[in-house]
Amino acid sequence: MSGARTILGPALIYVVANMLTAAIPLLLLPLFTRVLSPEDYGRIAMFGVVVQLLGALAGLSVHGAIGVRFFDRETIDFPRFVGSCLAVLAGSLLLVLAVVLITLPLLETFTKLPGPWLLIAVAVSGANFVVQSQLAIFQSAGQPIRFGALRLTQATLDLGLSLVLVLSLGLAWQGRAAGVTLAAAAAALLALAMMRSGGWLRLPGTRDYARQALRFGLPLVPHAIGGLLIASVDRFMISNILDVGSAGIYLVAIQIGLVLNLVTDAGNRAFAPWLMRSLKQNDPNLDLAVVRLTYLGFGMLLLLGVAMGLAAPALLSVLVGEEFRSAGPVIIYVTIGQAFGGMYLLVTNYVFFAGKTGRLAAVSLTCGLLNVGLSYILLTTRGLEGAAQAFMCAQLLQFLGTWWLASRAHPMPWGLQPSAHAR
Repeated sequence: MSGARTILGPALIYVVANMLTAAIPLLLLPLFTRVLSPEDYGRIAMFGVVVQLLGALAGLSVHGAIGVRFFDRETIDFPRFVGSCLAVLAGSLLLVLAVVLITLPLLETFTKLPGPWLLIAVAVSGANFVVQSQLAIFQSAGQPIRFGALRLTQATLDLGLSLVLVLSLGLAWQGRAAGVTLAAAAAALLALAMMRSGGWLRLPGTRDYARQALRFGLPLVPHAIGGLLIASVDRFMISNILDVGSAGIYLVAIQIGLVLNLVTDAGNRAFAPWLMRSLKQNDPNLDLAVVRLTYLGFGMLLLLGVAMGLAAPALLSVLVGEEFRSAGPVIIYVTIGQAFGGMYLLVTNYVFFAGKTGRLAAVSLTCGLLNVGLSYILLTTRGLEGAAQAFMCAQLLQFLGTWWLASRAHPMPWGLQPSAHAR
């Protein structure tokens, strides 16, 4: 299949870069789970979740518009558009910072993190937005080597700084959080330098471009929040219903499942640009090839999810300290959930192509809210396994709901019958 050959080269580079990136937390597992307590690991988990949550608000998801508008760069002032997106980031970060400051005592109680680290998390979310913006440019420009180099730079800094701060200076969970923070800041500065040197950034932005970016990004904010309710609410609930130590044990299962998540992300980053170009051709035969490739992705993801879930518990005796080995029964639900998440990524591209981001947000937010209730029920009755089972079910519901939406937003020959396909 010509589409598969077109995707294979870039996908391999994305997979290698993402696998090396995924190796960072796995390399840290044998060390940190032997020198840190489950409570310390739980606070590391909470810091990561807070950064993700704030990341849904920082920049208001307009970095996604950068990747899409790249393909319109012949008709717009694309560098000025990027500058406008960064201006949106600056304004939204100030608003997020104000809200965090106002609600700091409540957030400290809910997240189990000290106030200063919550403020630092705001800065990290902004730095990650800048990095994601440059990564979106590299992806749309078909530059997987540069994409991988930037990702690996941040991951390597994260690894090195965390090792020094935790093992050499004995800073416990604060050392790991500081490593994440410093690596994000350095990667953001590098990304800004790349934008300027590559001619992708011009300041100041314009109000018109900022409005265009917001029209794309704002409907995605509920979508991002819904995704976080699916992917991260379990750690909040575990910390508050059980304890922070249990959240640390659960994080071990999540980090092992993250390997599959990064593989699916790599494949999707290679698949999405080719898909966008293919759909624009409005060719029924090409559409059929696209659907077949999508189905192939479904099957491979499910096989990977089950295989990883079955194999991972046997590796825990090598990977983690004794206090964390109770994560074993949880892992298979996490990896299958990540497989459903990868399947969701494949079908959500059709929705992005059709511009139906508002409807996508409704699906994601609905599934996220359902996950809150399901997580509470299963967590209180089945413990950590219940939390993982809720995650798996929520990922399945999001995939099925988004696939249904994709079939309505942009009809495709999902029945593998091109003669019945008409737009």
